[in-house]
Amino acid sequence: MNTTKDIPPSFEDYKINVKLKISALWIAVMFCYVYGDYIQVFVPGIMSEALLVSADKEGIQFEFFAVALLMSIPSVMVFLTLVLKPIINRRLNIIIPSLFVVLLVSLNLDTVWGFYLYLTGLEVLLSLMTIWHAWKWPVSELES
Repeated sequence: MNTTKDIPPSFEDYKINVKLKISALWIAVMFCYVYGDYIQVFVPGIMSEALLVSADKEGIQFEFFAVALLMSIPSVMVFLTLVLKPIINRRLNIIIPSLFVVLLVSLNLDTVWGFYLYLTGLEVLLSLMTIWHAWKWPVSELES
């Protein structure tokens, strides 16, 4: 005898738009970058090296600009993922995270710090998830 008491509760669930999923992944990866940079301040030697930095030092302003440009991309992608047309959006969300994965792996191959290895692994995983969601973009949305 099947009564309503025997049926487990079914929690309501909504289909989340692919743009929201990808945008949330960009937010998550951006937080990992920020946490990594914040924790890095406490690595021995980092602060003493930072105190030696001078605007007169050759190339330092270019290096800072390059890092700022690189780290602004996830912030901008949060917004662009929500507003760009699906075809452009899909392409950007496959290409840009792919480049970030290559960059993350190449820059962090020689680190011995556990937090960096953990965050790098998480950042790579989140970037791969972004690529996967963009690759699997529902076709019905591409027609709009």
